[in-house]
Amino acid sequence: MMSPRTITSTIITTILISSLLNSVWAVESTLTIQPSIADTFVNSMYLSHKYPEEPHGYLWGMFAGNMYAEYDSFKGYGSSRIYIQFNISSIPRDAKILSANMCLYMYDPPKTSQEFEAHRVLSEWNEHKLTWTTQPTYVQTPTSTVTVNPTPRECWVCWDITKDLQMWHSGEARNFGTMIKISQERNATDQVASFYPKEALQAQHLKPKITVRIDWYKPIPQQQTETPSIPTKTPESKPSTKEAKPTFSPTYTPTNITEHKPPDYTILTLASVTIIIVGAILIAKGKFRKDRKKVNGKRRRQTSPR
Repeated sequence: MMSPRTITSTIITTILISSLLNSVWAVESTLTIQPSIADTFVNSMYLSHKYPEEPHGYLWGMFAGNMYAEYDSFKGYGSSRIYIQFNISSIPRDAKILSANMCLYMYDPPKTSQEFEAHRVLSEWNEHKLTWTTQPTYVQTPTSTVTVNPTPRECWVCWDITKDLQMWHSGEARNFGTMIKISQERNATDQVASFYPKEALQAQHLKPKITVRIDWYKPIPQQQTETPSIPTKTPESKPSTKEAKPTFSPTYTPTNITEHKPPDYTILTLASVTIIIVGAILIAKGKFRKDRKKVNGKRRRQTSPR
């Protein structure tokens, strides 16, 4: 029978092994998912327009915020919302998500600082059919809120969607994407931010993306687009306001990616774990033998004639 000291040593050894296993197996990696598989916007101004709203899924720009428009004898205010969805199947099922940021590249900011919210969408939608009157339901409480300023004019705007991505990844909630809206929707002008969608003619690295930090048992080969140090924009690079069919499908897969292959630590990890386990067993076995000798010695002294 093992003595209390041996049992305590075994428990401590087991705890140490568990801690070492966690540190050995958990490898932090950063995964970039780009571009989105669906993105579009809707606008409330068409509610008072003589023509119904047409879906905007083919446009080369998308907008969120409050605006005032004058065209075709129409004058009126409206609020725009962005709907966007990503394919997250590249995240390993047994990985632990540490953080996730959804980022859109803004090419034209609001004239004054405004807050924009990210909301988790609760039902299906189609980028080529969606209008203001056919919007899906969404969680009323924003997942995160960011302040967008007039300067710099061109930059990435990112929302923390860690909680939502964790729910999608675990299966707790279905992935219907995210809705972006200004915090205060009202009749106002110049409170709109303009972003590049996946259909934009700009470089791949300026299209919507999610950056995810995960813990997994081995490093994940990073796949990301080439990113120049300073993005530039020419006057003709602004998205057209006319609808046009994209030159690729919504499930377009980038081809100009650079894959970084880190070394495979699987063999080294298995060897380390094996050494730790064998060492722990030998230590426990040695202590057990030592304790047994002590017990046998006491028994001999007790049974020996005086």
